[in-house]
Amino acid sequence: MATEPKHVRKFRDKHLQSAEQIEAWGDGYIGEMMGSGKNAQKNGVLLVTGSRVVFYRAGIFGEVNESIPLKSITSIERTSFMGHRTIRMHTSHDSLEFKSFKKEQDQALVEAIEAGRGHAGAPIAAASAPEVVNDLMVALSKLADLKSDGVLTEEEFSKKKAELLARL
Repeated sequence: MATEPKHVRKFRDKHLQSAEQIEAWGDGYIGEMMGSGKNAQKNGVLLVTGSRVVFYRAGIFGEVNESIPLKSITSIERTSFMGHRTIRMHTSHDSLEFKSFKKEQDQALVEAIEAGRGHAGAPIAAASAPEVVNDLMVALSKLADLKSDGVLTEEEFSKKKAELLARL
């Protein structure tokens, strides 16, 4: 992968356990864009070691360190919408949702997670049909707004609309 960002280096220096090795990492965030309070966006890295998945962010006022043991992950869900990618990892009582914009990075992260869980090559859960339909409806609404605002021509709108509807 690319040069390690500061969050990976700080995690390696402060929190990597003995005999633990980072298998994969990727830049991204947790929380919601423009969110506030506990839902605020936190930029950092998702790290996969041989035993756990960790979201880590080192900042001026502290750090965020959310960890899930690989063996506790019951399912992984991946979604992608207009280049925005989400990996949701679920346990029986917890979940971690990591977001980014890098397809190859996300694929490497999921492969490392599945390998650590002992499910290398296992199929990854896709988004549920109602969620996909809802995402597409939101996208169609945004496209209609762009067309009505004059940002998209009728031809551009029709082409994008057909692409979105083809996903159903």
